[in-house]
Amino acid sequence: MKPYILVLLLLIMVGMAQAQSPSPDNLIPRELLFKEKDKNKVTLTTDGEFILYQKMADGSDSTLYFVSGRSPSAEKSRKFDGAIADWTTTYDGGIVVVVRRDTSLQVEFTTLGAKNAKKLDVQPFTRMEFIYQSPRFPNKVVVNFTAKDETQNGIYFLDLFSGNMRRLGTMGDFQQIYFDENFGMVAALGRNDLGGNSIFVRREGIWEEVRKYPFNPEMFIGGLSRIISVSGDGKTVYATDNLDKDKTTLVAIDVESGQVTELASDPDADILPYAFTLDPNGKPTSVAALWGDTKRHILDESIRKDFEFLDKELNGKVGFAGSSLDEKLWLVRKIDGGPQTYYHYDRANQKLTELFNDFSYLNGYDLPTRTAVTITTRDSLRIPANIYVPPGMSNTKGMPKVPLPTVIYIHGGPWAGVTHWNNWFHTRNFQLLANRGYVVIVMEFRGTTGLGKAVCDAGDKQWGEKMHNDIVDVATWAIKSGVSNRKRIALWGWSYGGYAVNFALGAAPDLFAAGVSMYGIADLPAFCKLPFADNDLWRNRVGDVNTEEGAALLKAHSPTTYLKDIHSPILLTTGSQDDRVPQQQVDDFAKALHNANKDVIYFYYPDEGHDYQKPETWISFWAIAEDFLNKHVGGRKEPKKDDIEKGNFTTVFGAEYIEEIK
Repeated sequence: MKPYILVLLLLIMVGMAQAQSPSPDNLIPRELLFKEKDKNKVTLTTDGEFILYQKMADGSDSTLYFVSGRSPSAEKSRKFDGAIADWTTTYDGGIVVVVRRDTSLQVEFTTLGAKNAKKLDVQPFTRMEFIYQSPRFPNKVVVNFTAKDETQNGIYFLDLFSGNMRRLGTMGDFQQIYFDENFGMVAALGRNDLGGNSIFVRREGIWEEVRKYPFNPEMFIGGLSRIISVSGDGKTVYATDNLDKDKTTLVAIDVESGQVTELASDPDADILPYAFTLDPNGKPTSVAALWGDTKRHILDESIRKDFEFLDKELNGKVGFAGSSLDEKLWLVRKIDGGPQTYYHYDRANQKLTELFNDFSYLNGYDLPTRTAVTITTRDSLRIPANIYVPPGMSNTKGMPKVPLPTVIYIHGGPWAGVTHWNNWFHTRNFQLLANRGYVVIVMEFRGTTGLGKAVCDAGDKQWGEKMHNDIVDVATWAIKSGVSNRKRIALWGWSYGGYAVNFALGAAPDLFAAGVSMYGIADLPAFCKLPFADNDLWRNRVGDVNTEEGAALLKAHSPTTYLKDIHSPILLTTGSQDDRVPQQQVDDFAKALHNANKDVIYFYYPDEGHDYQKPETWISFWAIAEDFLNKHVGGRKEPKKDDIEKGNFTTVFGAEYIEEIK
């Protein structure tokens, strides 16, 4: 090889290494955090030997990837002729793949070892959903078809060998239908006339309602009372249930008699309709609640030693992701607020093999620690929180070695608890802030969901009182505990969280150094006259603008009432397509702040709605917000590069400030 070619190759290799390695100060580029996960739908095969996934971030929508659980270093793949719309593994180790080609869908059946997939000749359809498989009939599945001919829509029994289909019925008004091991319909979940969920069982060919749950705010996250499984013999329905009780528990419903038996509960939080484990007969072996971290309740002693071992190995951050049919091999993951790391677990030998994480772009970067804590408010309410501590700054208990600049995050809803704790849509932002040197406190508060009805109800008509006090009490706890620098605490939130920021800066002006408010309500009386909030839920939970007393309460809880008391700088942003909190709310608040000579930055995104979706929008937003927090709270920031311009936004106030960001 000629010397100049060798030098050129070395330069290219060095350049590639530099492009892929972390920056010297371990600053994570914004663009990495807002990429799509590089591994999606991670699934264990039924023999437990292989782990399958897709890589949508790379545009590999026609390829399935897989690794061996015992030697995961060698990745292999199977490419299909068209984009993969959906797929599932079968009980005999096969894979059923739905492939999209232009406007048509094709069902293909294959195995990892086969060279070609078998194409099943099924009727033309536009959508297909896998509903159920039985270990007794490994080559058959139940699917829900949306056909090109609407009269053919319905639930079908599909033979994967012959391609023969038999129509079983339709979903009707049900959201889900559950089967026994012989493919008999046993139970169903549907919405009812009260706005909540109902559980139905099928007796002698007729659906009968056995549990009817009224509307609760938890329905904004799909409801916590739901079916989780049906026993293989079809005699028992297992469900999470909060009928006539405070917290959701696990129950068993006898199909024949309707008798309900409670199986598990948690003293602090709701038992969730996911994150459970089942035995081969559909019986729950463990269930979970969330209190900062996962609280797992064991129902089958045969798995207790496994979770004790996993808790020790993964520092109590264990998530269950799948089991082999014989239950000897598991797929588990570590859930700690960062990329989720997957492991292959051999139960007999208690051998844990690390596989990969689902967001490899952050490999090589030091990430924060996350520790769950319980904080007690002034009126003795216990609330959970997660504390993210910047890399290298945590002590042996997961708390900061010294008080640090802090960002307290307040989630939306406020009836949207649970969803933000381990969702990358949220946690990527906590990762960004912790990487910039901030302690991030992800807190709960009364009025939320997931902690029982009493905690949710305790927030009724308390938006500007006890719910606000909870935020103040968390900040006070952080100062007294040595977590936060008392002069460097910022608030950040979106939707209800944006409202809470707007209110707190005026109601507790000496406590918070800055606020970042995204699509937050500012004028409560005006908001409660809008169609979105002009209903009994808002009147009972927030305040009735149609009564003199209610209007007075809403005014007292409205951020605009305390505008004159706001001393700290505030950054406001929203989307013009927001169908919940109209842009006018933010426009008017920003204008009032500006006219009162307050320090306000305000920009909006014409193409965004409620909850920003585009990665470019988030990158643009944080390029501005990082500088804002750096200036007023004191953390680090990434240089703007061309990130600000990646988002399509319009600046109303602070144009000169944004233009001067470096």
